[in-house]
Amino acid sequence: MSLFAWVAIVPYVNTSSFHTHTRLCKHASGEPAEYVLQATKDGCSALGFSDHCPYPDDATWPGSRMSVRDVSLYREQVLSLRQDTPFPIYYGFECEWFPLYESWYRDFIRGECGAEYVVYGSHWVRDAGEFWYIPEAAEKRLLGSYLDLTLQALETGLYDLFAHPDIFLAGYTRMDSDIQNACQQIIASAIHHDIPMEINGLGLKKPFVCGDSGLRPPYPVREFWEMAADMGAKIVCCSDAHRSEDVIAGARFAKAQADEWGIQTMDPYEVLGLPSVLYP
Repeated sequence: MSLFAWVAIVPYVNTSSFHTHTRLCKHASGEPAEYVLQATKDGCSALGFSDHCPYPDDATWPGSRMSVRDVSLYREQVLSLRQDTPFPIYYGFECEWFPLYESWYRDFIRGECGAEYVVYGSHWVRDAGEFWYIPEAAEKRLLGSYLDLTLQALETGLYDLFAHPDIFLAGYTRMDSDIQNACQQIIASAIHHDIPMEINGLGLKKPFVCGDSGLRPPYPVREFWEMAADMGAKIVCCSDAHRSEDVIAGARFAKAQADEWGIQTMDPYEVLGLPSVLYP
């Protein structure tokens, strides 16, 4: 009997999400099969796995990235679920951008690993030879470096989806002219390169920070998304699930927040335009 044969589809509006992690990234829990089972229960139209990509010799961000030796297991676990699942499943990675690894992203992640899509996660900025997590290193002197790195990434053609593009606002909490200008440049580049941007469900569950209008989520940030909508960006909602129970619930949470803000969103499955992978 199929793993999913006993699951009754609940009467929710179908939702797709293309930001999904597994235990292999070392800071999430659960196997791909657990996520797919939950997504089937919740009513899912398409699901993409985008665990954090490995790096050569497992030397970069080793505590929060998949090991190189686990790529084959990850790919096998995800792709093996396609035959018995009533919606399309896609296999991809979430990757940072660092110029030193451009050939790694192109030749290994895209080429050898056969990633069907790649999500850009702009979490870090490099300073004095060290990587700093941008929400915790929100100094004005680092803003230019972070912005340059982010814009460079969007120009590479490597990425299909931009995860939590406003994550830097978790630390830069005051929307002064410098921050507004950075937001505008990021949004304009995503529009120019036709890369959809994600309202992130996980950020809504994190401890609130104090912004210009009082307490708010660290991300998503209303002012950023109002700006993005006004500029004509393609906006989607995804879960950023690190637990199976959040696989679709997180995307719905993000969609509810977007609706409350009056932000029009698109279905990520439709926007990404990935080829059909359903078995006959």
